Amino acid sequence: MKKRIIYLLISILGVSQLAQAQDLSVHGTVFDENGGPLPGASIVVKGTTIGAQSDFDGNYSIEAPSNATLIFSYIGYQTIELPVNGQTSINVDLQISASELDEVVLIGYGSQKKSDLTGAITSLASDELNKGGAISNVGQAIQGKAAGVVVTQNSKAPGGSTSIRIRGSNSISSTNEPLYVVDGFPTESGIDMNPDDIASMEILKDASATAIYGSRGANGVVLITTKRAKAGQSDVSFNTYLATQKVVNPFNMLDGQDYMQLANALYKEIPGQENQENGVYTQSQLNSTVNTDWIDATTRNGLIQSYNFQFRGGSEKTKVLSSLGYFDQAGILKNTNFSRVSGRVNVDQEISDRVKTGVSVMAQRESSNYQIYDGNILNSNVLYSILTYDPTVPIYNADGSFGRPPGGRGDNPLANLIARENEVQKDKFNGSMYLELTIMEGLKARFNAGTEIRHDQLGAYLSKDSYQGSIDGGVANVSDHSLTHNLVEAFVTYDKTWNVKHVFQLMGGYSYEKYINESKGVNVYGFSTDLYGFNNLGAASTISGVSSSKSENLLASFFGRVNYTFDNKYLFTVTVRADGSSRFGEDNKWGVFPSGSFAWKLINEPFMENQNAFSDLKLRAGYGKTGNERIGNYASYGLISNTQYTYDGNTNTSGTILNSSSPENSKLKWETTSQYNVGIDAGILDNRVTFNIDGYYKKTNDLLIRINLPMYSGYTQGLNNIGAIENTGLEFGIESKNFVGDFTWNTRLNLAMNRNEVLNLGDQTEILLTSSKPIGNVSEENYATIRVGEPLGSLYGYKYIGVLQAGETYSPQPNSVPGDPKFEDLNGDGIITSDDRDIIGSAYPKLNFGFTNNFTYKNFDLSVFFYGNVGNDLLNMTRMNMEWNRTVASLNRWTPQNTDTDLPRNGFFYSQYGGYINSHFIEDASFLRLQNLTLGYTLPLKTDIFNSFRVYLMAENLFTITNYSGWDPEVNTKAYENDQLVKYGGNSQTANAGAGMDFNSYPTMRAFTFGLNVTF
Repeated sequence: MKKRIIYLLISILGVSQLAQAQDLSVHGTVFDENGGPLPGASIVVKGTTIGAQSDFDGNYSIEAPSNATLIFSYIGYQTIELPVNGQTSINVDLQISASELDEVVLIGYGSQKKSDLTGAITSLASDELNKGGAISNVGQAIQGKAAGVVVTQNSKAPGGSTSIRIRGSNSISSTNEPLYVVDGFPTESGIDMNPDDIASMEILKDASATAIYGSRGANGVVLITTKRAKAGQSDVSFNTYLATQKVVNPFNMLDGQDYMQLANALYKEIPGQENQENGVYTQSQLNSTVNTDWIDATTRNGLIQSYNFQFRGGSEKTKVLSSLGYFDQAGILKNTNFSRVSGRVNVDQEISDRVKTGVSVMAQRESSNYQIYDGNILNSNVLYSILTYDPTVPIYNADGSFGRPPGGRGDNPLANLIARENEVQKDKFNGSMYLELTIMEGLKARFNAGTEIRHDQLGAYLSKDSYQGSIDGGVANVSDHSLTHNLVEAFVTYDKTWNVKHVFQLMGGYSYEKYINESKGVNVYGFSTDLYGFNNLGAASTISGVSSSKSENLLASFFGRVNYTFDNKYLFTVTVRADGSSRFGEDNKWGVFPSGSFAWKLINEPFMENQNAFSDLKLRAGYGKTGNERIGNYASYGLISNTQYTYDGNTNTSGTILNSSSPENSKLKWETTSQYNVGIDAGILDNRVTFNIDGYYKKTNDLLIRINLPMYSGYTQGLNNIGAIENTGLEFGIESKNFVGDFTWNTRLNLAMNRNEVLNLGDQTEILLTSSKPIGNVSEENYATIRVGEPLGSLYGYKYIGVLQAGETYSPQPNSVPGDPKFEDLNGDGIITSDDRDIIGSAYPKLNFGFTNNFTYKNFDLSVFFYGNVGNDLLNMTRMNMEWNRTVASLNRWTPQNTDTDLPRNGFFYSQYGGYINSHFIEDASFLRLQNLTLGYTLPLKTDIFNSFRVYLMAENLFTITNYSGWDPEVNTKAYENDQLVKYGGNSQTANAGAGMDFNSYPTMRAFTFGLNVTF
């Protein structure tokens, strides 16, 4: 009987427990801090993979055991946990995290709360980046979004290069591009990744933040965190858009008749040809009615397509994200395009409470058919041809062949585009893994390892339909470049809090990296058919060139950081990194880069308790040293070069000689940048308005500069540490929540000013940089100077003061005739010579800014983004040719009947005095651009299939306010020339100091986009 009672009690208890654990359908609404619905909030059953998201109205529904706990979370809001306790209806009010100051940001080998930062760091979330339309890389995504970060798109061509300058330029001969660190892996190709994979970015700007990266931190560091899955999350997102682009043409071109008449008139300006009426075009040619608009003939409406799929799923133990993206852009120039296929898998696995591991794998292929848009005047430069070609030449002849000018020499612009294959394929792979061990409370060890492989293939073919191709029987070249980058690093972190007031964090580690570069190339000509293109070099009759190379470099590092906070008021950070690089001389293999910073949270002081002006207030100050080691792998060694000898005057014999520009230098060392930074972070009105102000001073010593060597040394040039340069600047950023509730309006504004000055060039006071030729029968001229006491990007030439009029005598130019250009006698010696050249412009802006306004009302959202520069100049070498004989402006040249003009009778190329590089072609390139206008609508749609569904329209470059007369005020020809897509091993010195030239740049365009953002 007793047993039966016991069994009965056990059965009752079991039923009771079963009833308690029964699944319930729990529903409710998630509200924000203002009582409005919060769509997209995450609801997870604690300890399970069961999860849901709130819909557009904040409503949710989830199956959960009656004794479970629900976790409610949303980005920027405090996470809360609530027990179900058998309830079927639970409403939740989420509160914003303390003015978002509890947001965690990356700082390099770790993270910190935003409120605890002591350095100058800008943090950008994924939804704050520029996306859509022609945005194809990281640089474009952050343009105008961070104070002190100047992004210049060197070329608007599909896949065109982008330059980023963080707080000015520090180097003359090395790169000024920042270091990219993607999910902890340092890379120089991070700028090219798919922007849709990015979860957040931190831009480290001052030395106290970047010194942890030592010899690679001088130009700033961009930390990129890719998207990862979260516990309880399970969804698929699909983002796509279609955009069309149209050329914005600022040029008013001469028609065929005016062009011929002007050509004959200019010919008569040549001494001795004054009476020659038809020196260029005969009377019968003047009867031609051909009038080809070469801009119209070579351009089209561009088309952009983008598709991005992403899957996220996970439990508390395992989290997986996978993504696949495709981007395709058909350029506005015919036969130009760019495409990218990218894939990513991120896996995080919690093996136990003490062991975590993860893997990140990315693969990407970029393909493009490009043309040359640099500063040369070769026939292969399609933009030069388009803007200067004879409009009296037909596109096609009657027989279908391409039209050519009288004499049949050279190709017309469309033939240049169609008959040239220039294909680039760039493959990138990055795989990394981590293992994190919690050794004891507060003590963690992390091991990272990874590899990056890049493989670039360039293939070009000039068909026999082209002029040069018909002479050589088809010309082909193929080159192949590869990089393998291996990384192994380990570091430990120890966190400890004593007596609540004392908070320590110590971090120390070791890193080892190895880079292997290889390249090879073959040039051939003489094909029997064009069918092979560059895919069968063996079919060519002649090999005109063969090359190959291999180089390696190593970087070993020790690094550490100490963070200490006292009473949540006083924060100290000290970092140090020691780098050893194989690139430098035996006497200077290692460099040490320390930094220290301090922050004072005034808002937490007792004397601030009774004030109402500030809701947050913090002062920051820091100092540190960083380096720049990105030079040639064997720059400190005496190198040898290939050559050809002849002993009998007929036969060439291959050999090697000492390279006359690479002497051994065992003392070669790092460029070192010392930087001071002071800043203030503040908030008012309960942090509805937050702002920060930073001031900095940077000085870079031991600049690596090539200097001329005396002949008796046996060398012509050598690389030495001899110079110094400084940057001083001020940055300001403000964010405001102007309206909250059903209608929201948020504003973000950033402003930055930077002043650059060359302090020392060793024994030199000036280094002159040379321009490209504007036309074939004149010589190159100096166009920029690196001068002590002046900034980089100083444009250099003659000061133009007008046209010599009839009856006027100008003694410094005694042989000039009426209609000739006049130049100022700057040195006062009574004659115009090369000594009368001086600085006539500055390439870098005095102020740059970005201004974003975001509005929402119920289901609608609107974003308006402006950005611009103020105070920078451009040397418009494109106009130099256009104004002479291609645009209607040339009809306003000086003649005896048209004297009220500033255009010389025959341009500037053939003047006996001065030169074509002069102040007449220096233009103010300041601009304000409405870069992006986006209107979106989120459908009130939540079904078993859709979690969210948003459609949007976007317009790019709706208008630009500028006085610049070229395609676009935002170009840099020399930086484009240095891009590896065009030339492997460009001239960094010219790219850095020679900014400010516009010659043959790619046309600008206006774009309109329709897009979808769908989550399943």
